[in-house]
Parts: sequence; C-alpha cells; structure tokens
Amino acid sequence: MPTITHEKLDALNAVLTVELPQNDYLPTVTDKLKDYRKKAQIKGFRPGKVPMGMIKRKFGTALLVEEINELVGKKINEYLNDNKIKVLGQPLAIEDKKTVLSISKPDDYTFRFELGLAPEFELKGLSTDTLLPFYDIQVSDDELMQEIEQLQKKFSGGFEEGITDVQEEDMLAIRLDELDHDAAIKENGVVKEETFLALRDVKDADLKAQLLNASLDDSFDVNIYKIEERTEEYIRKNVLGIDAETEINETFRLTIKEIKRVKKAALNAELFQKVFAGQEIEDEEAFKAKVKEEIYNNYKQSALGHYSNLAFDFLVEENPMDLPKEFLTKWLKSSEENIEDSFFEGKDFENFLKNLRWSLIREKIAEQFQVNVEFKDVEDMTRGEILRYFNYQIPAHGEMMDGMLQKILSDKKEVNRRFEMLMDQKVLENAAENMGKDMIEVSKETFEKHLESYSESKKALNETAETTAEEVEEAETTEG
Repeated sequence: MPTITHEKLDALNAVLTVELPQNDYLPTVTDKLKDYRKKAQIKGFRPGKVPMGMIKRKFGTALLVEEINELVGKKINEYLNDNKIKVLGQPLAIEDKKTVLSISKPDDYTFRFELGLAPEFELKGLSTDTLLPFYDIQVSDDELMQEIEQLQKKFSGGFEEGITDVQEEDMLAIRLDELDHDAAIKENGVVKEETFLALRDVKDADLKAQLLNASLDDSFDVNIYKIEERTEEYIRKNVLGIDAETEINETFRLTIKEIKRVKKAALNAELFQKVFAGQEIEDEEAFKAKVKEEIYNNYKQSALGHYSNLAFDFLVEENPMDLPKEFLTKWLKSSEENIEDSFFEGKDFENFLKNLRWSLIREKIAEQFQVNVEFKDVEDMTRGEILRYFNYQIPAHGEMMDGMLQKILSDKKEVNRRFEMLMDQKVLENAAENMGKDMIEVSKETFEKHLESYSESKKALNETAETTAEEVEEAETTEG
C-alpha cells in the first residue's frame, strides 16, 4: 500500500508526500497489458499472438502512467477524508525531473504535492442579536386594484366594442402605406392593409405619445423601423411582409383602423374560481383580501431575497479569513488554460476569493443546520423554470416535460450551477431564520428605490476597491 505523509508548512500550506512501491501498481499494469495483447490487432500477427515486448513498447508506459495517476489520486482523496484535512482547489504535483515513469524500468516512486489548506475559524454573526433591516412591503389600494384589473383581463371573454380612444394596454389594428419623398402616398408603394401593434411593444417615446393621443381613423407619418424595437429584418418580414430585396422608403402613413381592448371579466364567483380554483371565496371583499395576501406574499419573497443578500454581506464581513493566495493562483493557472495574469490583478480575483470565503462559511452553516440539496430539488427547480418560461401553459409532468428536463439536466455544468444556487438559497434561509430582523414598513416604490441604492453602493464599492488596488500597485512600482 502507498505510504502517505503530510508536512504542514504554515496554517494555510502543506506538502503531501506519497511513496508508491512498484508492487502496488505493476501487477495491475501487467494484467492490462495481457488484456491488450488478447485484443490487439496489429498487421502481421494473429489476434492474441502479438509479442508481449511489442505490446509493452506500444502501450506500456501510457498504461503505467494512467494506473499510477488513478491510484495516487484515489489514495490522496482517501487520506484527506480519513484525516479530515480540508483543502482548497486540488493538490498540485511538485515537479521532480529525476522521476521518470517508464514501463521499461518500473520503480518505487515518491511523489510530492502542494496543498492549499482551508483556514480554521469559528463562525461569527449568526445570532438573533444581529439585527439587519427587513423591509415589510405594504400593498397599497392602487396596487391591489391594478392586480385585480389584470386578473379581470387575463380571464376575460373577448374585446370591448365601440372603442374610439387609445389606452396603454390596447392592441391596434393598423394600415401602413409607404410614402414618397414628398410625404404623399407612393404610387405602387408597399401597402399593408392590416397588421396589429401592441402599445406595450412601442419603445419610441414620441411615437407612443402620438398613439396615446390618437383616436379611431387617425393617421400620422412614422418611421417604419421605430414602430417596434425590432431588427430591420423583422419589421420587413413580419410587419410589412416583404423580402430583403424590396426597396422602400422608411416613412409610412399609419392609420388606426380598429382599437382592441380586452373586456374585463365581472367580479363574480366564476372569476373567483378561475383565479383561486378549489378555494371558497364568498364574495368580492373576500376575493380582494385573497389577492392582497398573494401580492403581499410575493413582496415578502422579494424582501427575503434582499435580506439574504444583506446576510451574505454581513457574514462575509464578520468572518474575515486568510487564504493561501499564492497556492490558489498556481492552481487556477494550472486548471484554467485561458486565464490571464490580469485576472489576478483586479476585482475578479478578489471576487473569487470572496466567494471562496463564502463557500467555507456556507459549509459551516450547512453542517450546523444539516442543510442538504438532493437531485430531486434540482429537478423541481428546473421544472419550475420550464413552467414559468411557457407561462404554465404546458403540463408539469409527462413526456414533453420529461424530455426537456432530461436535455437540461444531462449537462453537468447546469446541474452544478443549480445545485450551488439551491445550496446558497437554503443556507441563507436558515441564516435568516436565526438572525434578528429590524422590521421596517415600506411601500413597493420605497423598497425598489432602496434596492437601486443598494445595487449602486455595491457597484461603487467594487470600483473603489479596484481603484485602491491600482493605486497601491502604482505606488509599489514607483518605490521600486
């Protein structure tokens, strides 16, 4: 069996030594060579009759290197786990030019590896004595009525008749006539008898203002490429119905032929059941109370998300720790082929170190509260993403859903990304439950302004840190 020892150089660095006798790897390599000989098809020899010397020369060293790497890697992992040694990154082999792996001269080998050690620390800040602001977002009467109106439109039974004015959420049936350079309808120009334009898709402020002030049968001249925020190719193909070769002027006369406005469903038992299927909603007041509760719960999720961000910032700040930066630099360079030296000089490397510190904090919290993420959690999360993408218009289970899940979750990177997201979420939820909350009642608008301010302060903090690093580097260069 290999003999493994490790020497701690300091609190964050160590060297691992693996002594590997040839008796631990050579018998397995010999057996593999025999299997190769049985299967090898080499011109001039019958199967199974290729001389072993030729098999050794052709495949021996590669098999020997493969077996040694696999065996050493396995034994190192066992040693680290058995001795509860927490490392960052992966062990890095220390090059020894005297060590030559060859099937022609197998030997007892000694390999040495650098280890970056995870720092030891006591978790601080996870206490109800820690008070972080929790924004209790209130639902205004206007927000409640807007949501109810949206539900009435969502579950409507058609369009209103006789509409002559234009409102924000209307759909317009329009006619488009190409104009000549004198602003007259162009003879034999492009004409689109009818197409539809949703006000919500109009991004040009001036055009939107014109439309909102217009009435049925009004006409005005527009730049055809500004009626929607789409590519020129899309406008030509899907709005005008012309090919790429057709030459046109950009100015068209837009005429409003019809204004389509969704008819709102009545506030009655039929609507109550469509919105809250299977629940007993007695009357309009009970319906309003239920809708308000749903809005409040959604706001609460947003507030919890922000609280989790604050908890993350606080716990990282309260638990500073040194990391083996030199080792991590070597490890990243060895594992990422395209990484550039500039990565280690700016905020990207600092963010990497911050996230690494958080992973160590997260590990302690997960251990303390027995937080775990199963594959089913990842599957359920992905199922929810797919349902939201299709606006819940597809079945949650069945052949179609199973096919999409399989396609997404066959990608290990996607599985790992979702696993990390869920682990962060669960750990921060547990942290939030065990930390104090300074409850602050706010409106939705005030909360959104606070989020914007928070985002800007984080951005400014990163820019300040980057500037400071540049100034320090410049000072060091000047002194040198």
